[in-house]
Amino acid sequence: MHGQRLPSPSIDCGLLEHLLASLPGWKRLRVKELLKSGRVHVNGRSYSRHDAKVSPGDEVEIRDQVEAAGRSFPYPVLYEDKWLIAINKPNGLLTVATAYEKAQTAYARVNRALAAYRERAFVVHRLDRYTSGVLLFAKTEDAQAVVEKNWGKASKVYYALVEGSPRGETGRLEHYLKENDRLVMKAYDRPMPGAVRASLSWKRVASSETNSLLRIQLETGKKNQIRAQLAALGYPIAGDRKYGAQTDPLGRLALHAAQLELPHPKTGYMVLIEAPLPSGFAL
Repeated sequence: MHGQRLPSPSIDCGLLEHLLASLPGWKRLRVKELLKSGRVHVNGRSYSRHDAKVSPGDEVEIRDQVEAAGRSFPYPVLYEDKWLIAINKPNGLLTVATAYEKAQTAYARVNRALAAYRERAFVVHRLDRYTSGVLLFAKTEDAQAVVEKNWGKASKVYYALVEGSPRGETGRLEHYLKENDRLVMKAYDRPMPGAVRASLSWKRVASSETNSLLRIQLETGKKNQIRAQLAALGYPIAGDRKYGAQTDPLGRLALHAAQLELPHPKTGYMVLIEAPLPSGFAL
């Protein structure tokens, strides 16, 4: 379950009193409505009564997630509430339609699944077709607008299995990316006409004789950015022949969107969504 953990009470008091003290700016009526929703948990148990007692050491949490148990869904649901839904997108699946493929996309399939519950999805970001991991959709147009407005505050972590072993344990890359006539993103060390700035930081997590597993923290979000920048460094992602890889140990592009943390469009609290590493990535 995901949510926002509040400070533990400093003294014995009522739950409503503690919530009002812990949520500055919230009106009393709004806090009462929160309690009625059943999303307030104390020590892992849901409470809806405002006169429930809390004590020092109690863990008080506001949960946003609604379990998807019992629902028919085409992909693992990593997070879901009234405003957001995140899936673990498989490798090989388009996020949205192209001129050549309309129906077999994550967007279309998620919308077909949500339609059974009179809900729908709205696109807020995209993953490359051959990248797996956390893919987020909004469930209302208002939530979509807020998420897009605050997208610069989002933290995005990827894992990449690369060929070779970069020097050092950590590093930062900054390039200027421009797509060529073959639709390959080229990375330049200096500004170029029509190029966009891209930056990321990386940390080596593990190494073998042939490969290294890197944890990538995106600073910008540009098309094919990680693939192009690591190739420019001289360590292309395994399975990425488009960007110069010579090996394909996993039978797929070895890039996975592992974490997405962003402000919730309704509460403003940070929500962390994680997708486990696929088999084969561990060294």
